[in-house]
Amino acid sequence: MLRFVYVLILLTSINLSNAQVNDHVYELNSIDNLITEDVKKLIDENLESKRVVFLGEAEHHIGSDFLAKSQFVRYLVLEKGYTEIAFESDFFGLYFDHNKRNLFPFWSRSVQCQALFEFLDEHNVTIWGFDNQLYSIFSQQNFVNKLRIYLDQNNIDYAHDFMSLAKRALGNGSSLNKGRANNEIESLIASVDNLLENVTIRNDKTWYQILESFKSHILQNNSKKNTGIAIRDTQMAKNLNFLVRDLDEKKIIVWLANAHMAKTENDFMKGQTMGSQFIKQNPGISYHIAFSSIQMPYRKERWLEKCHNDDENLLHFLPTLEKNFFLDSKNIINTNPEYSAKEYEGMFGLNRAKTNWFKHFDALVFISKGEKVKYLN
Repeated sequence: MLRFVYVLILLTSINLSNAQVNDHVYELNSIDNLITEDVKKLIDENLESKRVVFLGEAEHHIGSDFLAKSQFVRYLVLEKGYTEIAFESDFFGLYFDHNKRNLFPFWSRSVQCQALFEFLDEHNVTIWGFDNQLYSIFSQQNFVNKLRIYLDQNNIDYAHDFMSLAKRALGNGSSLNKGRANNEIESLIASVDNLLENVTIRNDKTWYQILESFKSHILQNNSKKNTGIAIRDTQMAKNLNFLVRDLDEKKIIVWLANAHMAKTENDFMKGQTMGSQFIKQNPGISYHIAFSSIQMPYRKERWLEKCHNDDENLLHFLPTLEKNFFLDSKNIINTNPEYSAKEYEGMFGLNRAKTNWFKHFDALVFISKGEKVKYLN
């Protein structure tokens, strides 16, 4: 009898705890008018004193994530006064040329993002980038010339082969000689290090940041994969930190992958820790919303139903898989401290399917009907 009572109490406790989590699950509208007034009120409370809002996506090929994020951009611009948007794209190129053509094509050329770019243009929202990779058309055509002009105008000396090596380092830098006898990579890094020690450059915050980012670009492209990922995330955090300070008190939306914006630094992230590093540099100024689409062409209905019925899966917290939902993970942990240690299966694009999603992100957005990215002709 006592055992029965104990089990009953335990089950009741679990059910109450799950009910408390469900109190923080909000149904959203359809994708073209996604955010409800209840969710706006909740976000309003969370954005108090927050200058930066991260909007993540599970994968760069999921167009429905783009559509959902675009709805949040509209809300942040029209109702919360955000005037800047920084993409996981070329820091240098977008610093000088705030044009969508300098973004990765899965955004700039996607059908799902075209209304977003029209909106940004109509409301004078400036596009920035924080990625260290110099891949954009603008960087390919202008990085070396702009650098040369800057150095010459300030009478700063550089190695005779520096500009030619710098030009070859753009893109993936695969044309640089890595041999011991004539290691052009080491020579280029040494030249950049010398410039970073120059007093004029050290006093010029913009060009110091550009050269530091360029150095990380070289190192990333000439390192093993996991090392390169860590180099990139560290520099992206630094570049975004620079933009936050450079833009003074302006409010900034950050558009990127979920994996890069995760708030916690774990071994399984394999270096994708930009979000946690940014928080260390800027404590208390950011709010992190992750997005994921549920029903995708490559996911079978029976598998999704199995996940929905599994109490160790995030989908279990959703009343149905046929509607969109906003899960307030920040308040789940605040009101239920035990959930700060619980791990669940999820589909938000980290290096591990089972983890503590409530600690990684302040909020989780589930889009029922997913679709892959479609490109302009």
